[in-house]
This record gives sequence, C-alpha cells and structure tokens, in this order.
Amino acid sequence: MRPNPDGAPAQNRADHRRGQGGYALLLTLFLLAVGTAVGYLVVGNGLSARKLTRAASQAAGASQRAALATWQVLDGTAASGKAPVAKSGQLTVDGQTVSLIAMSETGRIDLNGLSRRALAEAIQSLGFPERRAAQAADQIAQWRGMDPPGADGTNLAMNGRTALWSLEDLDAIAGLEPEVRACLFLWGTVHARGPFGGKEALTRQDFATTGFGSNGGLIVGTMVRVVATDVLTGKRFRTIALFRGVSRRLPGENGRPVPPPWMILEWLKPAPTGGVNCP
Repeated sequence: MRPNPDGAPAQNRADHRRGQGGYALLLTLFLLAVGTAVGYLVVGNGLSARKLTRAASQAAGASQRAALATWQVLDGTAASGKAPVAKSGQLTVDGQTVSLIAMSETGRIDLNGLSRRALAEAIQSLGFPERRAAQAADQIAQWRGMDPPGADGTNLAMNGRTALWSLEDLDAIAGLEPEVRACLFLWGTVHARGPFGGKEALTRQDFATTGFGSNGGLIVGTMVRVVATDVLTGKRFRTIALFRGVSRRLPGENGRPVPPPWMILEWLKPAPTGGVNCP
C-alpha cells in the first residue's frame, strides 16, 4: 500500500470521502424531511386558520342577521300597534333566511314571583307528575329564596339579590331535571310578573290573559319575546323587549331625542335549537 503525501493510506482517504458523502446525503434527506414536515404544518395551520376564520365570520353573520330581523319584527309590531301572533315567519337578511317567532312574555311561569306552591302547580300543569313538579319548585325556591312576601299572584315581590336574572340561571340550579329545565326555558320567565294562565293561553295568544289590550291591541308594558333562527348556521337567539309606547312628538322636537318604543330586557341570548317536548 503506497503512502499518500500526508502519511494517510489511500484507502482511508477514499473511505473518508465516502463517509462525507454519506453524511451529506443523510443531512440532505433529514433537511428535506424537516422541510416537508414544516410545510405540512404550515399548510395545515393555514387551512385551520381559514376554517376558524370562516366559522367565526359565519357566527358573527348569524348574530347580525338575527339582530336585524329582530329589530324589523319589533319595529313593525310597534308601528302596527297590534300584538304579535305566535306563529313562525321568515325574513331575508343579506340574502339569507331568518326564521322568527314573536310571542307574549307575560303569562308565562313567573320563576321569581310565584310562591313555591304556585310554582309547583304551574310546573305540574306542563304535564309533570306532582312529585317531580314539587321537587323542581323546591330546588328553584332554594336557589332564589323561599316564598317571597306577597307572592300570591297579584302582589308579587322579588328579592334582587337572590332572583333569577335570566333563564340561563336555571343551568346553575343543582339537581333540576333536564326535562323540567327545557320546558321552563320555553314556558318560564324571569321578567313578567303575574300568575300563569296555562300554556294553552300562550299558544292561542289569549290576549286577555297575556298582557295585551283588548282585541290584540299593543299597550304600554307589554313584553314580547322574539326568537330568531339563522337558517344558514342553525343558531337560535332569544330577545325579550318591553313596549314603552310610541312618542307622539316629532323626531328631534325641542332638541330632545325621541326615545325608542322598546326597552330591551334580554338581547340575543343563545337559545336551544332542538324542539322541546313537555310531557
């Protein structure tokens, strides 16, 4: 074996060159693999970001469409001076369909003002057995405070510290049956004071018992519930408004703004999309 100029055998130098080539190949393959993985990751994140952005845009669009449709219903109701009819309707907003139901808020089960006994009777009238109705009334009463003074259906009082401020508070009541909760989301109220006239009165829109004027006239103090469903996304929203009358003054008279005819009590609360079947 002939020595090379630097004293290393020629075979060792060839092996060294092959080793360098092998390392270079491995390094190249490794960098390609890393680059491919990073590329997949970047592309994946880009697709995910676009999907999230699109979903957020649709959700925001659903809220905007529901808000516009709700205001159209409320303003139309105020302009007509007639109580809304509890049946489904549709409006087209930004090229998309929004389904709407407008109905009375007054006449529902008063979750804050009814006595524990009256609350149990109201829940039982929804179709629940007496035992289950009494248990649900006890759980709600323990949450909001026991029978408030004057809770006889005519002179109702409410403790602001323990009251239910929204129907969503029902989710926080421990032990409340899901079926009872679902029915109270539909037939209960935390705003309107008064005895429960039965769900048949609300279904028929019996205006004499649901807070409207004679012959379905819209009167000051009427509470209206508007449920708007965005057909594109399936999102459903609940709005509750109090009618405070239409001003007879011209807009801007005496430099004072004319107050809107509606006071919003709940605005675009997310509502369950599934049907509620009370027993």
